[in-house]
Amino acid sequence: MQAADQQQREAATQPRRADIQGLRAIAVLAVILFHAGLPLPGGFVGVDIFFVISGFVITAMLLREFRATGRIRLVRFYVRRFKRLSPALALVVVVTMLLAAALLSPLGTQQDVARTGIGALLLAANLVIAMLTGDYFGLAAETNALLHTWSLAVEEQFYLVFPAVLTLAWFLRRRGATWAPVAAVALLGVASIGVLAAGVSGASLGSATWLLGFYSPLTRAWEFAAGSLLALVAHKIPRIFGSLTVAALGVALLAASLVFINTDSTFPGPITLLPVLGSMCLLLSGLGNHASTQFLSSKPMVVIGDLSYSLYLWHWPLIVLASVTWPNQPLAAPLAAGGSVVPAVLSYRFFEQPIRTMSTPSLARLLRLVAAVTSLPLLASFGLWQLADRGFGIPRVQAFQNAVFDEPERGCKATVALNAERAISCLAVEGEGRPIYVLGDSHAGHFSDGLVLAGEQLGRPVVVNFTNSCPFLDVFLDTSKPLAGDLACRAYSEKSLEFLDTATQGTVFIGNIDTYWSNRSSAGLEWGDLSNEPDRKLEVFGSALRATVTRLELAGHDVVVAQTIPRFTGADAWQTEGCTVSDLNRGACTHEMSLANVEERQGAVHGVIASVGVDAGVAVFDSWPLLCPEGFCSTEGESFPRYYRDGIHLSVLESEALAGHFVQLLSESGR
Repeated sequence: MQAADQQQREAATQPRRADIQGLRAIAVLAVILFHAGLPLPGGFVGVDIFFVISGFVITAMLLREFRATGRIRLVRFYVRRFKRLSPALALVVVVTMLLAAALLSPLGTQQDVARTGIGALLLAANLVIAMLTGDYFGLAAETNALLHTWSLAVEEQFYLVFPAVLTLAWFLRRRGATWAPVAAVALLGVASIGVLAAGVSGASLGSATWLLGFYSPLTRAWEFAAGSLLALVAHKIPRIFGSLTVAALGVALLAASLVFINTDSTFPGPITLLPVLGSMCLLLSGLGNHASTQFLSSKPMVVIGDLSYSLYLWHWPLIVLASVTWPNQPLAAPLAAGGSVVPAVLSYRFFEQPIRTMSTPSLARLLRLVAAVTSLPLLASFGLWQLADRGFGIPRVQAFQNAVFDEPERGCKATVALNAERAISCLAVEGEGRPIYVLGDSHAGHFSDGLVLAGEQLGRPVVVNFTNSCPFLDVFLDTSKPLAGDLACRAYSEKSLEFLDTATQGTVFIGNIDTYWSNRSSAGLEWGDLSNEPDRKLEVFGSALRATVTRLELAGHDVVVAQTIPRFTGADAWQTEGCTVSDLNRGACTHEMSLANVEERQGAVHGVIASVGVDAGVAVFDSWPLLCPEGFCSTEGESFPRYYRDGIHLSVLESEALAGHFVQLLSESGR
């Protein structure tokens, strides 16, 4: 029995190809350089290189075991994977939680990293991250210190399913179905490509749409399958594929991936073939002895490859923590990336390797090992989550959290047009007077609480129907959204206006942010006449606003147009992720900016709205004098913390404080 076990272990671990370690080194260095903000736009494809390597190595290992012993012992496989991956991850999670408690903010970033830590240990970090922070390249993701564990979760999910599929296929092969292993892997790859194609084409699965996107194991399985197929058929491939020519092709494909793929690329997508095919070429060419293999097999590359897992685990938490601690220091991320070598080497030498190489324990000892490895990081993650959610029991922190977390709850928030049915379901206040219709994007939403209070005081019904990133305006927009999103936005405005043409006459309150006219989106009065030129977009905005106001007035409505609030963006950005517990408790999280800076950024749109207000004779609500007295704007009002929820939205507290101004404005506009 012991001899059989020894034979199985030898089959599973031999032979070791040094060039594969070198390819791992390229993958991890690419990811680290990208995360450090260095000029390697496609560095994130290092993860895809890892996926192909994993498919190749795991399949080759299982194939050797099957040939040597005639079976696959899945339990032993899973134990080896646990010892290989989980202890080092557990250590990083515990250290990250301790550092996050001191350096991250209870205004969301601590909660995100804590929940991601739990997800990482339960093999579901990709699901948690997709639900919490969304876009891998978005601002919210940049402050999640365990964001990188999404790829570990995908890999672990592959390890859970794929060996069982291969075991069944090899069983069928022994029954005469010689084609079963290759067919099973190919079928898995084709199915994955089908899911990826559905995601790229804009298909939706409702709340499960993440399964069609970046973090999904379903859209990544074909990358593992590519490596696996290579391992299954490598012995049948002519020796010419181990040549320097194939290696050169692999190098060219990976170089193109790193240079030409970037954060604007549709990824994963058709372009993902570049790193996948490049990795396959280098795995094939590694069967030969030439310059490429010699370079990948060199001692420095092999050493980095051996450390690749530890380097991957440690680099991102340190980059995030350093960047949050020194937000305006461009060297923070590169230095943190370089510094991650120290804990990576120490954890590899004294933690990862000793556990990885220990003999397979008995069931009782195995259960104790699993409990010991997972209990502390789970406890640390859950503890930080609960403490952060409760503001660590500190009243000043809790007050700040209330201002930042509270959002409008009355009325409706969706990119759905106002109609007769929604006029009932989105009714935030009942009353007998002329109705108040609140429409627009989130900047209509952040005024809604104050308008609701004003409606209650005036005895007027208030219908709230706002959305996100979609202005209520008679205009066509081409944004970074998929086409379906732009069309839905257009329908929100067009159909709402159609309803208001015949709806009960009242006051229409329009609130839209001004960034549409200064960002990269295109706008036009017709779908076929869009422009992203700033001056032209301002002309479009003015014409669209006049047309919208005129149409509403012709329908018998009064109109109030809200100026966009002073935004804490650009050089004046207010980043709450840097507000630690200590900062909040001592009142060090307030941010100020001059009104001159606001006028420089937002003055053009502010002037267009003011001009339309004068020309059309409609009321304009301007919060600038209220939020920026004496020429300076602050995130904090007279009653701490009041003014802002984030850099571009007012808090519910401040919206409610504006109720008196809304009462006066609505009374005057309704005469």
